[in-house]
Amino acid sequence: MYRLNYTQLNKKQVEDVLAKATFAPKSASGFCSKLVGKTLKIVLDKLPVEGPSLEYTFKTDTKLALIENGAAAVECDYGALSLKNITLFSHMVPGTKRGYTVIVNWDTTVVTAYEMWFIDYEGEVIDTNVAFLNTEEISKLPPFINREVQRQCYYGYFEEAGKTPPEQRDKLTLQLENCMIKWCEDRGKHRLTTYTSTTFTTLVELDTPDGGDVLTLVADLLQINDSMFIHCFGEVEYSGRLSVEVFDLFSMKKVGVCMGIDEDDAFEFELYKSKGDYLGRYAAFFDFNDKGDQYSTFITDRIDFSVKGARASYRPSFMAKKPTVDEITEASKDIKLFGAGMATEMVMASAHTLPDSDYCVGKECTFRGDDGYAVDLRFKTITELEYRMEGEKDWKTEVYRAVELDEDFIVFGFYRSGSNPPANFSFAIDFNNGLATCISSIMGSKYDLRDPVPSYHFGIIEMKGLTPIRIFRHGFTDELLGRAFTQSYSDAMSSVHIYNAPHSYSWTIINNAAPGSPANRAGGYVWSSPCEYLKFRDELYAMIWVEQKWSGGLCTLFRNLRTERECGFGYGLTHDAKSIGMHKMGAKSRDAGRIDLSGIFTLHNFDVKS
Repeated sequence: MYRLNYTQLNKKQVEDVLAKATFAPKSASGFCSKLVGKTLKIVLDKLPVEGPSLEYTFKTDTKLALIENGAAAVECDYGALSLKNITLFSHMVPGTKRGYTVIVNWDTTVVTAYEMWFIDYEGEVIDTNVAFLNTEEISKLPPFINREVQRQCYYGYFEEAGKTPPEQRDKLTLQLENCMIKWCEDRGKHRLTTYTSTTFTTLVELDTPDGGDVLTLVADLLQINDSMFIHCFGEVEYSGRLSVEVFDLFSMKKVGVCMGIDEDDAFEFELYKSKGDYLGRYAAFFDFNDKGDQYSTFITDRIDFSVKGARASYRPSFMAKKPTVDEITEASKDIKLFGAGMATEMVMASAHTLPDSDYCVGKECTFRGDDGYAVDLRFKTITELEYRMEGEKDWKTEVYRAVELDEDFIVFGFYRSGSNPPANFSFAIDFNNGLATCISSIMGSKYDLRDPVPSYHFGIIEMKGLTPIRIFRHGFTDELLGRAFTQSYSDAMSSVHIYNAPHSYSWTIINNAAPGSPANRAGGYVWSSPCEYLKFRDELYAMIWVEQKWSGGLCTLFRNLRTERECGFGYGLTHDAKSIGMHKMGAKSRDAGRIDLSGIFTLHNFDVKS
């Protein structure tokens, strides 16, 4: 999963693509003629970035004349679509690498305009074989990927004789936070969209071979009125294309435009219409009095929005060093287990862990998977055990941690010292009925050496005095699909998990505000990963994910829905590829709602084109 690899085009290659392209947009539904014969003089505000002056004369439904900042008129191909009292039109400027998408409100004269462009310089090459950057460092870099479309949002109005300029503007909003809509587009795309924050959106492409992946995209979400919204999202870390949309929650219709370079490195410029199905909304966690029209300090501390094109973006592919086999071998000599030194490196470093359990101390047992996978175990103390793979003669001593997550239900994990490639174990054992699950992982997928690859073994525990049940087993489940939960890992960091695909999910990181002040939830950073869901008992589950194309960190998270507590283990290579660590994690959890997705993820729906 998550292997959507796009050509790293340089400046000249982007220019070659544009040189071959026609700037006339396409549309499967044709264009509207509402603008034909009209002239528009658009006045844009000076903040946060001073907007250009734009004067348009619309000659036909596909040709316009543009006067930009008082320069000579330029004829442009354009396309327009209308939705109720709103018209969206889009065009490129001939002889340049840029264009505009303009959204006009005929009732209020309010205009929101997006300038769209490819950077006009050679982007910086970040070679993760030798270097990597953290979130703060990346946010301070100028745009550096040539194929990515940049954007700047301008607010303003169009002049109308006899009318006073409006004071209102389309504005940033939290009104749609965690709302999920399935959109069916006239260009054949079926998309499951979740509006996770003012700065990020998640998207599941239901028609594609990788339709199980939850993709996270940078976004702007603006409110026009109580039912109508503007959604602009860029495919950062993927194709780099930019889309600008207007949609209406009354009629559940949408119009939009997509501009950029597609998977085949051809220029794409297309307007589209959509019909939506409102699926529901997960809980939102901003303060009741938060209007959502300002970015959170979590965002503004990192992003200077007075810089043209500035946007919050998450670039995990540049946030960890790409290791060699030799470097992983060397890192396996520096193992950090369940202690200090890894808190800033491991996924979801935790202060809300559950206490270590001595439940297993003195017990001897064998895990026996139905697939023939078997491990002998002897628990010596609360933190030390011995194990051997079946067929081996010698026992190995390891440091472990165990937690009693439910009555007679124990989860524990340990690193397999001396393993190369590095490997670890997580176990879930039900000492009431003898059922057990072993999650074994080994570092190094066929895509990336730093990615652990988990394997799942379902079976029983053989132990004196315990007779396992014969028929049932732990196993994979879809019972968590469509659910959302909050996790508070410490007093300083929380997150929202949304389980919006059968084998993938997204998370929103929410850092707490200063003590005594309400937390503004308007812009947590969002990303997503492939994952698997397991069920052990009613209300007892696990969710296992690997942060592919980034840290490679493996998290095995066990959850008791009755106690609303989570525990588990984080495991992986440090960002600098110099050490390997495994740590215990834990969180206080809350149910954040559910949406019925049972009819979305079916083989039939993955084939449907209507």
